[in-house]
Amino acid sequence: MSWGVSSRFNQRETEAYPTKSALVGLIAAAMGIDNQDGDESIALAPLVKLKLTVLRLDRGEGRPFGRLSDFHTVGGGFDPKESNYSRMSIPRKASGGPSGNASITRRTYLTEARFIAVFHGDFKVLEEVSAALLDPVWGVWFGRKTCIPAMPLSPVIAPSLREALAAVLLKLGMDAVEVDRFEGVTEEGEGRWYQADQPIAFGRHHAAVPEPYLSRPVRRLAPGEIP
Repeated sequence: MSWGVSSRFNQRETEAYPTKSALVGLIAAAMGIDNQDGDESIALAPLVKLKLTVLRLDRGEGRPFGRLSDFHTVGGGFDPKESNYSRMSIPRKASGGPSGNASITRRTYLTEARFIAVFHGDFKVLEEVSAALLDPVWGVWFGRKTCIPAMPLSPVIAPSLREALAAVLLKLGMDAVEVDRFEGVTEEGEGRWYQADQPIAFGRHHAAVPEPYLSRPVRRLAPGEIP
């Protein structure tokens, strides 16, 4: 999985926790929200209003998850004399002309990591999200299209965070008392910083949306803290 916030074309890092933009994008795909639709930002608004808490599921014995750094070549093997698609796929130099070489991009992934994402908000919206995750319209992935879930998603709806966690852990075959080991990030409380992963629109055609992402408050939870 990979959760980018400050990534650029050639160097694409990952945050240690899932970002809200990636999770909202995952849900939007499951719900069939088209990012080429002019009303996409309207359809996303109920999802963006949900508050988010992300909890990390430790591998046990204090072992952290791993990081994998990979590299890709982009734009190699295309002939500028061929189709429009081939010409558009060739990387450009600073002068604007076609580059004779493929570009290398380095990309970082988290490995052997498991998280529980808890959305808080309108019950009807949560019901729609849960139904979509159980029967998605389009494919879902964890940050990048190559990172598909290793198991079916397990949405639950509960009146409290602890009850929701207990229900999820039951689905995962774990004991509910292990919730005290969790740590993660949340939008509530003191000691917050601001992270630019509040999505407004994912499509590139939204002239009325100059900033597709806004900043939102994020606070790191202490080990064992459940807000």
